[in-house]
Amino acid sequence: MYSSKRKIIEQETFDLVHLQKTMRSLFPKKNDCASKSDLEEVANELNQFNVITKKQLRLFLKKYRRWLIKIDKEPMGATHQRLYRKIIGDDAFLDAMRRQYWFCYPALIRNAMEVEFGEEYEQFANERDQI
Repeated sequence: MYSSKRKIIEQETFDLVHLQKTMRSLFPKKNDCASKSDLEEVANELNQFNVITKKQLRLFLKKYRRWLIKIDKEPMGATHQRLYRKIIGDDAFLDAMRRQYWFCYPALIRNAMEVEFGEEYEQFANERDQI
């Protein structure tokens, strides 16, 4: 049976280059502030939750795209602002405030995973973060 080239490609396992390319096609470039190791870590998490192929990745991200963009633009409360400023530093914090974004690509993906996989992902994240 004949399969189109696109269908064959969509069934391939995604890599970091494809992950970043997909994120850039769906989300603002200003959110592209993650290191390669951060992207690699979140790619491994996606794989652990059976998001493995290029097609699965694209569909998963598209499912939550509007919601993720919306929460990224929402104002952050004072407590979170202080915490975020302490973590990333004054310059990065002020840049995020000016450009109105809060989450880099890995954080956007993890927010979507929290919604999609619920308690199972929350338990995984707590173990990962040793909480």
